[in-house]
Amino acid sequence: MRTTNGRAKWIIGFLLIASTEMFMAHTVRAAASPANDAPSKENALAAEQELAQAMRTNDADGFCHLLDADWAIVNGNGGFLDDAGVGDSVCAAIKAGAFTRKTYEPDFANARVRVYGNIATVTFKLSLSGSFNHKDFSVKEVETDVLKWEDSGWKCVLTHETIVRGTLVE
Repeated sequence: MRTTNGRAKWIIGFLLIASTEMFMAHTVRAAASPANDAPSKENALAAEQELAQAMRTNDADGFCHLLDADWAIVNGNGGFLDDAGVGDSVCAAIKAGAFTRKTYEPDFANARVRVYGNIATVTFKLSLSGSFNHKDFSVKEVETDVLKWEDSGWKCVLTHETIVRGTLVE
């Protein structure tokens, strides 16, 4: 009887552990599945990190696929680029090598991420260098990107750059 009771406890313990592991694995898969995708701080920041990686590596296609067709830029000098196709122009400049990044170092550890329904804002400090129309530059900025959740993903609709005073070198 003692052996059967000990074996029963072992089997019950094993089943509890196995079922707990299966439940936890199912929960992780469910949280990551497209059916449960919804706007969140985590996936907004992940989209911003994807944008940054594309900029860091001068990957025009990777960068441009994350832009909304209505993307606009408020640049660090106060210029507002809202022309139809501004995204296409920037993407073409990256592809042609007229706009390149040598460095692109965002501080995402201290980013401010807010989600308002299907809109998110991501604000972060950024150090970057590169060339634009074959003129080298380096600068520190505070950047805010406005993202729109659509078709289970984020698209950047507005980039607002603020140059940190005294850091722009051309």
